Amino acid sequence: MTKFILRIIANTVAIFVAVRLVEEITFTGDFIDYLIVGIVLALANTFIRPILKIISAPLIFITMGLFMIVINALILFAVDYFVEALTITGFMGYLWGTIIIAIANAVIVGSFKQHKKIETE
Repeated sequence: MTKFILRIIANTVAIFVAVRLVEEITFTGDFIDYLIVGIVLALANTFIRPILKIISAPLIFITMGLFMIVINALILFAVDYFVEALTITGFMGYLWGTIIIAIANAVIVGSFKQHKKIETE
């Protein structure tokens, strides 16, 4: 449960950063709406992403993992479709949004894992 809450927080911060850095991504909501987007994105990554990875495993293998960007962009498209406060226009918005969200998630979740690892030693 703690990992899922961390992913929600990481996704919320990542969406906030992506909105600030990518002009094709606009957000018209408040903090609660950011949390809703974080929850929807965390749920999509938890339940839909593994299915898409299994289905597209040959493409992921052939492209040496680069097809994961397409999968992440599809998930971001689904979140954009279901949440009214988030609007992403154009392919570049999805591409850069996906890259920024992935980097922000890696930094946040990775720093938490590193911090936890240091505490246990």
